[in-house]
Amino acid sequence: MPVKVGLQYIDIWKESMEEVVCKKEKEVYPEGQIVFYGSSSFTRWRSEKYGNPDLRKALLGKSGAECCINRGFGSSCSEHQLYYYPRMVRPLKPKVLVYTCYGNGGAFGYSLEEIWELAQRVIVYAQTDFPDIHIYLCSPNNTLKQTEAGLEEKRRFSEILKAYADEHENVYFLDLLNYEPIKSRKDIYVEDQVHMNAEGYRLFGEMFREMLKEELDRY
Repeated sequence: MPVKVGLQYIDIWKESMEEVVCKKEKEVYPEGQIVFYGSSSFTRWRSEKYGNPDLRKALLGKSGAECCINRGFGSSCSEHQLYYYPRMVRPLKPKVLVYTCYGNGGAFGYSLEEIWELAQRVIVYAQTDFPDIHIYLCSPNNTLKQTEAGLEEKRRFSEILKAYADEHENVYFLDLLNYEPIKSRKDIYVEDQVHMNAEGYRLFGEMFREMLKEELDRY
């Protein structure tokens, strides 16, 4: 399947991405949990490869039970997420979907409108498969590397997400961009100034425990 890059089309279905998806398909989890779906901000929220706190252990239910599943896969944009939804999300039969869709879209040549058009299809797929699902749309993250123009674009995309959530039942907006404990920190990134280190993910855990408290309390 071709992905847009400027005016060119290239085949980016790299073996590495397919291998990651195949590996995740082999993971066995209970149905009806909270699924985090998106790109590398979720991908790196695990200990086995990156040495960060593990999402599944960081976000526990009120009973202390593990109830969250990490379905992030690095370098993905909303087109990949749409393409892999039937394999990455549908089999888990989630009650809650936490979705981040902004990352990497611009690098593949997509406009904000095109990123969002593809992401909306993921949302519709999930709502069609699971009519009672709660969907949380995450704003883009802050990074040290972002320019003022890049920050403004993130704000515009956040406005798109919030407007959609305000108009649709069981869809909610999570403002990661303005979460102050993370926004004000400059020491929570690795060398690329985009991805977070272990301290960043500790704060990420605090943020999502706060934002998803009502959902976590159901487990």
